[in-house]
Amino acid sequence: MNQTRKRPASSFAGSIERGPRGPILRDDAGVSWRIGFADGTVPDNVDGQVRIRGRVVDIDRIEVDYIELQNDA
Repeated sequence: MNQTRKRPASSFAGSIERGPRGPILRDDAGVSWRIGFADGTVPDNVDGQVRIRGRVVDIDRIEVDYIELQNDA
């Protein structure tokens, strides 16, 4: 019997870039993740530096639970 197990949420930080298949999060080490949102919508103002909380759902994809825009101070 296959049981689905919930993966724990993790925090990620980096910059959001627009990609042909949706937004991409690029971290400081240069690793890129496609990001998706649980409700299927992408907020309009998700460019620049962000911190997100979400779950890795595929080797290159994160499902975002929460996103916080970082101020460039």
